[in-house]
Amino acid sequence: MWLLTPAGFFSIVQKPSDVAAGTLTVRARVAGDLDNLRNGVLPTLTRTVAGKGTDYAYRATAPREDIVKALGELALQTTYSNFKDEVAKPQGKARAALYHDVWDVLYRLQSAPKAMVAGPVYHPRKDEHGNKVVLKKPSIPTALSAWSDPSSIACIVPDGMSPAQINGVAVASWADAPKSDKGWEALVAQASIVEPAFNAPSGYKRAAGVVLRESDGRVWVVAPSNGFAGYEATFPKGTMDGKSAQATALVEAFEESGLKVRLLRHLVDVKRSQSYTRYFLAERIGGDPADMGWESQAVLLVPIEQLNKVLNNKNDQPIIDALAQL
Repeated sequence: MWLLTPAGFFSIVQKPSDVAAGTLTVRARVAGDLDNLRNGVLPTLTRTVAGKGTDYAYRATAPREDIVKALGELALQTTYSNFKDEVAKPQGKARAALYHDVWDVLYRLQSAPKAMVAGPVYHPRKDEHGNKVVLKKPSIPTALSAWSDPSSIACIVPDGMSPAQINGVAVASWADAPKSDKGWEALVAQASIVEPAFNAPSGYKRAAGVVLRESDGRVWVVAPSNGFAGYEATFPKGTMDGKSAQATALVEAFEESGLKVRLLRHLVDVKRSQSYTRYFLAERIGGDPADMGWESQAVLLVPIEQLNKVLNNKNDQPIIDALAQL
């Protein structure tokens, strides 16, 4: 049994010598992990033995019933909502990043042939009707190192592991995001920007969105769940539905990417297939892309020169062109 905990990584097995003794063997890659387990929940764990010519460098044994109790105690100690964040507290960010690599590999089960998985893959958040959203072809996240490389495309999936910061701005859930249209409009009033008159052509829905640029030159885009409307990726946007353009832009940025943004200026107005959409240039000031809503199955940070490769809809080209002229 493999066991990943905030205290360490363990492999628990029954060796031939354990049968008569009524024990189990606990193996580890790091000696300190066994110390953490012994000092935390398993005081009867024997002293650590190094070597023994196997791929696990360290091992110890303990009575089976004590290990059962220790596992129960670990469960009782589970009061956190994000395992990887909890790992970083005692073990550091490097260990948390290593665990993410394990998570990354196992996440591939969600896009593996159906014979390899137990059932459908659901988005962790339900749609506006309270229904589960099946992700037919789940996106694959990149390694954490991609977030710190300005030349790389970085990708995160719902509830995936985020870096602690990107370009010096902390990555953390926006806990007090507005819950109503009135709240969003109040947020706009605190930092409203000047914009030209917005005159949508007859027959087109009024919409708004954001082009969110990082200080390293990369741009945030979202991958709509199940390629909605044929989009592999696009900029966050949505219809106004009675809200102002600026409030709509803030809402869509948060709902589709999980990010808290500050609008900087009007960028461009674009006639799309069914909407006339106003885009604002914006900067990230908070939020966590792992908190994306059900409409997105991934959030990506893309070098500007690679946007044409990632965005597959011709209606996004005027936005790319406007961004390039800045």
